[in-house]
Amino acid sequence: MSAVGSKATYTGAGACVMGGLLSSEIGVLVGLFLGVAGFLMNWYYKHKQDRREQQMHDFRMTQQ
Repeated sequence: MSAVGSKATYTGAGACVMGGLLSSEIGVLVGLFLGVAGFLMNWYYKHKQDRREQQMHDFRMTQQ
C-alpha cells in the first residue's frame, strides 16, 4: 500500500506542475489533492508498519 501512496504523491505533484504550466486552476487543485492524499496514505501505512515492528521487537525482547 505504501507504493500506491508514493505513486499517488508523484502523480499529484506532476499534475500540479502541469496544471501550473498550463495555467489550469482545476489541474493545480487536482494535483494538490492527489499529492496530499498520497502523502497522508504513506504516513498512515508507515505508521502502521512501525507499530507492527515495535510489537514484534517487544515480543522478541520478552522471549529472551
